[in-house]
Amino acid sequence: MQLADTSPLRILVVDDQDMQRLIVRRKVEKLGHQVVEARDGLAALQTLAEQPVDMVISDWVMDGMDGTQLCRTLRSRTDLPYVYFILMSSRDAREDLLAGLSAGADDFLRKPLDFDEMAVRIRGGQRLLELQSSLNVRNRQLHDALAHINADIHAAGEFQKAMLPRAALDSQRSRMAWLFLPSSRVSGDAINGFRLDESHIGFYNVDVAGHGVAAAMVGMLMTQSLDPRSSGCVLRRPGPDGQTQITPPAQALVALNRQMTSLELGSNYLTCIYGVLDERTGETVMVRAGHTVPVIVRADGTTEILDEEGDMPVGLFDFADYHHLHCRLAPGDRLCLYSDGVTECESPAEVEYGVERLAAFLSAHQHDPLDALVHAFREAMRQWSGSDSDAFKDDVSMLLIERTHAYGAGPTPAV
Repeated sequence: MQLADTSPLRILVVDDQDMQRLIVRRKVEKLGHQVVEARDGLAALQTLAEQPVDMVISDWVMDGMDGTQLCRTLRSRTDLPYVYFILMSSRDAREDLLAGLSAGADDFLRKPLDFDEMAVRIRGGQRLLELQSSLNVRNRQLHDALAHINADIHAAGEFQKAMLPRAALDSQRSRMAWLFLPSSRVSGDAINGFRLDESHIGFYNVDVAGHGVAAAMVGMLMTQSLDPRSSGCVLRRPGPDGQTQITPPAQALVALNRQMTSLELGSNYLTCIYGVLDERTGETVMVRAGHTVPVIVRADGTTEILDEEGDMPVGLFDFADYHHLHCRLAPGDRLCLYSDGVTECESPAEVEYGVERLAAFLSAHQHDPLDALVHAFREAMRQWSGSDSDAFKDDVSMLLIERTHAYGAGPTPAV
């Protein structure tokens, strides 16, 4: 019986009858395959340990280790590659077939052998081995591709971390601290605080809809527009006297929204708070674009939740408009911005952390240094979620700004 030409197999024939081995060997070699022999199961194991074999054709009943014992031993050996196993036997009872399958056999040949049937069964095993080889190649390719993707994601995560505030705004007038815990290796959240001029601090907390790489890429793209060092920054604009002026937060958000909608990023949008703190007076002007409500903690520990109505998220509609929220930070007061990964963090009982619980925590730790407060809050989030790590379901970010001392008197530039 002639079959289509394919790559030859290396087949181990195991039988304790010399003549039977010889007959099977001759028939298998006529099919174009290479053959090695073993007299029993133990000799077969020794052969398999010394040289690669694609298929085993083994008699069932042999002295010492029989065919099912050999098959079961092979299947338990993780140090040996998978081989296709065909059992030869005159047994044909249902119980015998089940016993062979239970031992790990792939196929059966009934004695006395029909050599045309043997050729077909060898070819069937060969097709399965070729498929397995193809799958192994694909798996290696997928493994390599995944390694490259993971390396790229790791690089993106490191780049994103590099965009976080390098150091706190720690001066005679203001201090800042932050918490940034991505739900995966990259985050759709972004936070920053920076000096706009000698008396004004800009700050933001951004939360891109969704998680993972796509959200992170949108977040990093948008934060370039909020970077005072970037040529496309929307936070400054030319003034009537030719000097650069600080863009009022509402107008900055209008410009950011137009930039994002013009990019046609589909369903991607972001919520954010962007604001400017005047260190001379403590006057703070913010825009809340679909974001969580800011919390102010006064020097005496009392809290205020600024739950005035906010505006549309950024990136949904190019006609969106934004308005200002005003507050004043006295020396010792703190402003807290955070993503919804904080307040929507669930306990094991599926209870959300909530803004009231956040305000109570901030009040209880009002007299802690900012860095100590952030560390304590990180532990509090772990305890609340029942996690022993920073692996939360959503990105968690928080920005804390404290006005430390009053600035000297003087006129306040309009914002």
